Amino acid sequence: MTNSHFDYLIIGGGTSGLVVATRLVEDPAIRVCVLEAGEDITAQTDIMVPGFAFKNISGNKPDIDWGFKTLPQPNAAGRSIYHARSVVCLVSPPFVSAHQPVLRGHAAEYDAFETLGSPGWNWKSLAPYFKKSEAFIASPEQIKTYRVSPNEETYGTDGPIKRNLPQKAGGFAEPFLKGLESLGIAHNPDSFSGDNRGWSAGNRSIDAQATRSSSASGYYEPNKSKSNLVIVTGAHVTRVLFNKRDGDSDLVASGAEYLKNGQLQTANAKSEVILCAFQSPQLLELSGIGDAKLLRSLGIDVLLDLPGVGNNLRTFQLDHFYCSYVAEADPKYESLEVLAGDLLDCSFIFLYSSEESRSGLFAEAAASYYGFLPKRNFFEENFDFGSVPDRFNDQQWDLQKEWLMNDTVPFLECVHHFHISFVFSHFNVRVGIFPGFIPSPGHTAEDGKSYCSLFLALTHAFARGSVHITSSDPLNAPAIDPGVLDNEWDMTVLMQAIKFGRRLVAAEGMKAAVIKEVLPGSAVQTDEELKSYIRKIITTTFHPIGTAAMLPVGSGGVVDPALRVYGTANLRVVDASIIPIHFSAHVQATVYAVAEKVCRSFAYDGQET
Repeated sequence: MTNSHFDYLIIGGGTSGLVVATRLVEDPAIRVCVLEAGEDITAQTDIMVPGFAFKNISGNKPDIDWGFKTLPQPNAAGRSIYHARSVVCLVSPPFVSAHQPVLRGHAAEYDAFETLGSPGWNWKSLAPYFKKSEAFIASPEQIKTYRVSPNEETYGTDGPIKRNLPQKAGGFAEPFLKGLESLGIAHNPDSFSGDNRGWSAGNRSIDAQATRSSSASGYYEPNKSKSNLVIVTGAHVTRVLFNKRDGDSDLVASGAEYLKNGQLQTANAKSEVILCAFQSPQLLELSGIGDAKLLRSLGIDVLLDLPGVGNNLRTFQLDHFYCSYVAEADPKYESLEVLAGDLLDCSFIFLYSSEESRSGLFAEAAASYYGFLPKRNFFEENFDFGSVPDRFNDQQWDLQKEWLMNDTVPFLECVHHFHISFVFSHFNVRVGIFPGFIPSPGHTAEDGKSYCSLFLALTHAFARGSVHITSSDPLNAPAIDPGVLDNEWDMTVLMQAIKFGRRLVAAEGMKAAVIKEVLPGSAVQTDEELKSYIRKIITTTFHPIGTAAMLPVGSGGVVDPALRVYGTANLRVVDASIIPIHFSAHVQATVYAVAEKVCRSFAYDGQET
């Protein structure tokens, strides 16, 4: 490797890294190397079986997850909050294998990329790449059952990632939908063409054999035999290397150093180095690119003073923030508590193991139904918005406030089944119904009882956070500070989310399925009691963006519209960290589209195949 020279060096072999790598090697004259810290364990049952995936987000699996935690959060009862990130080659973050949701946001949210200063980045320009990355494979029966109206202009048919509908709706689907409809929430037959308001069927990246569809199966597997593609696993990159050439005004990336089996090695790149990892901002800082004051304080030579690196962390239902609402349910509705019984557990394994059926709870993941709702659908009537003060005088804040106040884009996502989730998108609360006792800090289910849960998540947080290195040692964990509840807006929306959850559970159609409220509990009634509950229960949802944002430098940007790091000639970032503002959807599908789109700007014969 030390003596090998590649055209492109890609750091990170997950969602975006494998898209870029495999598109580049479509040209046989181009040699590409991917450096990945993890190992290839994609054949493991816990990775490929949809129903096993939540086992991967425990924080106790070092072969799968970095096990990161946030800094203590003063507005969340001083807790350090688990922050799942994958350490596995060819696999996206652990929660992706758990949840496998394929969702697209509202067109206005993608148009905001351009509004914030990145020409050519909007819904119209991204739509072809959403389509290119996917193959919608739902059967005619599924399409009829879930009342979907596929749009041939925006639905992909032969892309690498399989997009599918659930095999079945799940135990709480009927009362859940009746509850939504009784509150005036309408059905949306096509939530993938730029307007995701209303409730619709949940889509997920699971193939026709009920196994996970990912960048490993869709992009890498068909290309792994190509001699011009090299993937090095167990390679922990320590820094990007640069040449210092006379007359160059910009830094020129020449390769990267990495640790493998305790030995420091080097990989060289003649054309470009591309960062495609959750730890992209840390790698920039370790390489001498970032806030000069921070770098000097850690003894790192400053090559570029770029203060935006590692800042502007935003969070969505999966770094969006969430709280739980849990109710004891009528046991006639199937919930995940059935998996606690050995006999039933074996029966579900049998159903999944059968090649003819591949059915049962283990074949399912994500939600059967999602809903995306503007504030009018979940805020209390006559709510006084004047009581919530402004905080920032910046364009991102103003856009989010405009979206909230004008009621034009979703602020709540609602979902049903394994993760029935509502998202208050934008302000964004995500609420989902979960057929079981959703994991909640300090609370557990009682034996012998059935539960349903509402997953209430803030998807357009107004919080400002950061991710930074804490030393020059590349093996040290970063300091992650999502700024949980650092402003009154976020607390207000989560309070409204819980109140909405109570109205939904009490609504016609839903109330018959519920025996009693468990969390927050009948003793929690006043606003101050709700605030205390939220501080104790709130956690993140593992969807961080914005720490290497595609924005102008003066707005805290790190990369330009070609995703090149400012002040460099050939260093790019292609992952979720470049997204400048959040959207009312999980990030997986958007990251695929971003990676597909940026491939068109590389100097190769990138045909639209």
